[in-house]
Amino acid sequence: MHIRTWRIAYAHLLPAETLSRLSVPARARRWERILRQNRNPTWIALEGPRVLGFASSGPARDPEPPAERELYALYLDPDRHGSGVADALIREAIGDRPAYLWVLAGNARAIRFYEKHGFALDGVERVEDAADGTPLPELRMARESSRA
Repeated sequence: MHIRTWRIAYAHLLPAETLSRLSVPARARRWERILRQNRNPTWIALEGPRVLGFASSGPARDPEPPAERELYALYLDPDRHGSGVADALIREAIGDRPAYLWVLAGNARAIRFYEKHGFALDGVERVEDAADGTPLPELRMARESSRA
């Protein structure tokens, strides 16, 4: 689900070669390691054995964060967009607390979703690298609380 989501959501944002090189076995090993360490929770939405989406959050990882809590990841099977599953995942992961996140530049759908949950672009940008070295330009979004 994670790789499928990348391939669909980022098809217009990342090179096709980058998306085609994504490896299910490598991603599975990475998730096994993350879940085994269990430092920060990951919430998984299931329908029977099918993973619909997941979210993870925890303490801020940046040196000068705009909030103490960071939403590390939120991915939803594209077939479930608009179903409310992502809304439930974000509520579980960060509730109504102040938080921030990084979103891939140009990902208008995700930006609109986060704006619906009280986040706003704050003008901070960075570039991370994908596993294959492809630069991933990211924009930071922050909120004081979901009630703001």
